[in-house]
Amino acid sequence: MKCLLEVCLIVLSSATTAVVAQNPTIPMQRGISVQLPATSNAVAVPSADKGDALVVAVTHDGRVYLGTDLISPADLADKVKSEVATRADKKLYIKADARTPYATVVKVLDAVHTSGVQELTLLTDQREPPEAGKLVTPKGLQMLVIPAGVQAH
Repeated sequence: MKCLLEVCLIVLSSATTAVVAQNPTIPMQRGISVQLPATSNAVAVPSADKGDALVVAVTHDGRVYLGTDLISPADLADKVKSEVATRADKKLYIKADARTPYATVVKVLDAVHTSGVQELTLLTDQREPPEAGKLVTPKGLQMLVIPAGVQAH
């Protein structure tokens, strides 16, 4: 699983390096604002903007937030695990600033790997300019989380 996540992050970071400087910070409707990396192959994930969506934000300086609450990466796994346990929807959205060190994002991914999350989406920015006055639906790269000890086929 860790190798799959690392490959996804490498692809995401290499696809966005040149675009980061061109894009201003575009926050979702609520939460911590970050400068999302831009991709051209993301899918719409409107559920990331719902009030009860479980969102982890990683800022450019490496701070980690669960919703709007600052949290240490060490405490993240337990907090996400307790949140996921009470939900039918086992989805987690990560919005990591494009300038965040790769190692910080890997720590977050490692922390949530054993938390019971079944679907993980790395939120990204859209390359196409938004229409004036129109709400922009979040987009991201979706991943299935395979529990530790289970072989992927």
